[in-house]
Amino acid sequence: MEPDRETLQIEVVAENADRSGVYFTVLDLPAMGGRIWDALQRLRSTATPERPFDVSIRKSPKLPELAGITLIAPTLPELNFFARRLAFMPDEDILLLKGVFLQRLEAGRYKNGIPMKELINLTYGLDTVMIASNVGDDEALGRFVVENELNEDVNAIPESSLYLLDQAQIGRLQRKNDGGVFVDGCYVVAGEYELAEIYDGTHLPETKEEPEDAVFRLLVAQTPMDDPEETAGSAEWISLPISPEKAAQIAHAHNEMCMEDCVYFDMDSAIPQIDDQVYNSMDHFARLNQIAMQYQAMSEPDQIKYKAVLEAEPHLTMEKALELAAHLPEYEFTPLPCDEADFFKEYLAHHLDTRMDRRWLSTIATQAEGARLLQKLGATQTEYGILSAPGHSLYELVPYGEPSRELSAQALTDEKLEVVEVLGQTALFTNGRVTEQELPDGLYRYDLREGENLAFATIERNVAANHAGTILTKAPLDFGGQEYLVFDEDTSPNFLGYDLTPEEFLQTDFTQTDAPEEDSAPQMGGIQ
Repeated sequence: MEPDRETLQIEVVAENADRSGVYFTVLDLPAMGGRIWDALQRLRSTATPERPFDVSIRKSPKLPELAGITLIAPTLPELNFFARRLAFMPDEDILLLKGVFLQRLEAGRYKNGIPMKELINLTYGLDTVMIASNVGDDEALGRFVVENELNEDVNAIPESSLYLLDQAQIGRLQRKNDGGVFVDGCYVVAGEYELAEIYDGTHLPETKEEPEDAVFRLLVAQTPMDDPEETAGSAEWISLPISPEKAAQIAHAHNEMCMEDCVYFDMDSAIPQIDDQVYNSMDHFARLNQIAMQYQAMSEPDQIKYKAVLEAEPHLTMEKALELAAHLPEYEFTPLPCDEADFFKEYLAHHLDTRMDRRWLSTIATQAEGARLLQKLGATQTEYGILSAPGHSLYELVPYGEPSRELSAQALTDEKLEVVEVLGQTALFTNGRVTEQELPDGLYRYDLREGENLAFATIERNVAANHAGTILTKAPLDFGGQEYLVFDEDTSPNFLGYDLTPEEFLQTDFTQTDAPEEDSAPQMGGIQ
């Protein structure tokens, strides 16, 4: 039996060491062991993997009522085990579990939360609970009781008088006696359930799982001739890294010459950045296997850095992922900061006298300064920590602002400018000023003004003082009759991580949608 791919989506929060901030991550369960470890790395908690976390259920399609319940001291292995139990349960057992859970919930047992031990044990012993199909309300239950002679008092009534009975009342009495509940058109006799103690709260029951050191898992099969699903029934899971000999042996068992000739129907990855969108063809199998071998050989700090590098790469491909693995020494990385503001304080502490009490920095609001500093450093905030630009230090000294400079028309045409998103448009950004005479045909110019605590406070047609840069757009911006527009955290320019010349920008077809594909590259002059 193949499990459902997702039975729980959780949000996990962990405080940092000095309790000045938090790390958090979202995780779909059940997940392979490597993905659980990845979540612990995002939470900076690999030293204490069994610790309880602050967990909230975001999605629980099989047991929706769980989303509003407090989980008492859950660990990630417990949650993953519970999700795996749900994934393999047949539909009837899910109905029984819902019935038992609802009955206990309505009785007030979980008003203060539910221990993970009890939640896991609720998935056992459900075969002792009776269920009646197509009995969805008290009247239907009363009719079921009468027709099946389940009540002695009702059985004593002459058959010719049964039509006089209030079937809904009979159903209500039966439900009260049974401790029963209605679930999805069925009646579950939840009151007869007795909680088993399969899980003792310490040692999880044994399960058959993938190898603990697996980096990727692929569900592979022979390439189908016509119907894509015709070979799905014979598909098998393989774990990477894998030896070339074993890979060839498995391919031959599926009547293919090599693994590249097979197809894959599903994928698990301990490296979330390398998913089925990046690994989009079995033609890349050798690269994927090589990445798995290299990743397995890395130290844990390098594994974390590698995933941060992949996250920072705006256009990730299999070729690029393999190339980046060889360039990790070029990057500097720190996992400690929770966010940009936290890194700004760490940057200050790095350059200040070591005798200074760092607690003086804890009261400073530095979100805007942190964002500006990362921009100046060319660094990136990732879910694993802060990553430098290749070949640069995270703590190199950078000026607060760059002197405004006039660009010649030729320099503006030839210079690579940063691509940003601003006010619903894709645009170009430069630190310098651009005059109307220098502006290439087809572009519109707007100035940015620096604020007291903001890198970019407003966008205006012309800025004399506190000039923070220039925005070039293909279409005019709508100021709604105002002289300027004020930025907030949501509307401030979003730097996309790549550069174009104005000529390239004009030739690029940027398709504006409400939800752009993250991995889609713009078409530049008809060439991708």
